[in-house]
Amino acid sequence: MTQKVPATNASSSLERELDSLLEGQLAAGARNAVARIEAPAAGFAYEHAVGVARDDTGEAMTPRHRFHTASVSKSMTALLVLQLAEEGALGRAGVDARYVEFEVFPDEVQERLLTRGGRPAFAGVTLRHMLSHTSGFRDAFVDDGSRTSADAGGAAPGSIIGSNATRDMTVAWSPWLPDGDAENERGVINYYLSQPGMSEALFEPGSAFHYSDTAFVLLALLVERVTGESYHANLRDRIIEPCGLGDTYLAYRDDPPLGPRRQPESDVHARGTAVLSSGGNLSFDWGGGGLVTTAGDLVLFLRALMDRKLYGSDPTLRDMTAWQQPPGLAPRRTGVGLGLFRTGYQAGELWGHSGAWGAKMDHDPAAGIYFAGTVNRTDAATGWHHALIATVAEHIR
Repeated sequence: MTQKVPATNASSSLERELDSLLEGQLAAGARNAVARIEAPAAGFAYEHAVGVARDDTGEAMTPRHRFHTASVSKSMTALLVLQLAEEGALGRAGVDARYVEFEVFPDEVQERLLTRGGRPAFAGVTLRHMLSHTSGFRDAFVDDGSRTSADAGGAAPGSIIGSNATRDMTVAWSPWLPDGDAENERGVINYYLSQPGMSEALFEPGSAFHYSDTAFVLLALLVERVTGESYHANLRDRIIEPCGLGDTYLAYRDDPPLGPRRQPESDVHARGTAVLSSGGNLSFDWGGGGLVTTAGDLVLFLRALMDRKLYGSDPTLRDMTAWQQPPGLAPRRTGVGLGLFRTGYQAGELWGHSGAWGAKMDHDPAAGIYFAGTVNRTDAATGWHHALIATVAEHIR
């Protein structure tokens, strides 16, 4: 399905080119793909889906099929923290407050969350460090205590993804189980604390970049602590409902009625498996990437974010887009903000976020273009969507 722009030969030609680019993702190995692109000032909107949404039913992919966004959700987690800072709920220091001040965990747990040489090293870590991936935390999803995913050339063996904890993709997870023992694999932070060396800091806070889902699980727990409400209730009340995101929810926490194996969500393909059609469970993502949405809803959120419609003052967006270039930030990323990245592409630069399941949410501020979509596969090319955005940018300039 394609949403048509006013009928002109130029726009028809552009739509055909975009259709061809999206269909090219099937030739590149995707089972399905969906994209929505808007350039409001140019009066342009495009939406199209290709391929098979579900291996278990064989149904065609449509723009109405929801998809798992993985780490794109981090932009919403970051926004919740920044909203609380703007409201004064984080104290005078705002996002420069130290995490330990909020007593999310008992002291004996906080002392173990980040260590250096086996000694507590978490006291100096601020929310800004965690939001910008400069805290020194390892990523429990793909790193382990001896190697990062970069060192291992993929998910390290002792990580959540690399271990037997998710090998069959059927385990239901919680972010933290206060009464669980250290070996409990059903709590993300419990698992993190149970792995030897996992809490050893990679660097001094603020001195380098290392992507960390661990930090964002901790940030979502902070949101719950400060507000007294669940993370999914905060998402719903502060972002989803104000934006009118009717097809968006936190998976496994705030789901609408779903059929067998989480229908009608489109499949995620990982390790050669159609995860949802096979009965797989992605609940470990949570605050680091648990959002389910459509391309249309994601563009709606991105436009609201960039138009400052979710809060009353400019500082929040300025914080999110105050780009840093710490050591360790690898191309194509040219800057990290708070819950957003700046990325170079052939037509300029993009502001947004990507997700491991192939999801993308990006804004070209110079061209006024908004993009959202997915190819629902973990081995997708990093910039699979760049050619689509660049094609629109060339057309409207």
